[in-house]
Amino acid sequence: MTTRDKPDPPEDLISSAELMRLLADEADQLHEDDGDDEGDTLGLEPLPKVMRMPEGIEVVERRVGRAVGQWILEVRCECGRRWFELEAVNTGKCPRCSALVMIRIEGTGPSDSESTR
Repeated sequence: MTTRDKPDPPEDLISSAELMRLLADEADQLHEDDGDDEGDTLGLEPLPKVMRMPEGIEVVERRVGRAVGQWILEVRCECGRRWFELEAVNTGKCPRCSALVMIRIEGTGPSDSESTR
């Protein structure tokens, strides 16, 4: 088995070691701040731009945002009526037949500690 010498990467490529070092330095600075939760970013200095990637790799840049989600529990009565609850509940009143229903949660969802409130 023969081994081929890898050519040196072009100078306009960022080495992953350098990029990780920059990110680690920024993370260390974040932990040294005054504990302000509003400053949960890695700094305002731009990271070095990727000028060229090796063949076969496509780089797509997108804006990063934040989102808030919550679990929604679909409840179905024996009469067939369905409704939604925002919190895990043990009992409810059916809007159609007015029956007091015991709710058994099936499937996956929030952790067990959240569903037993």
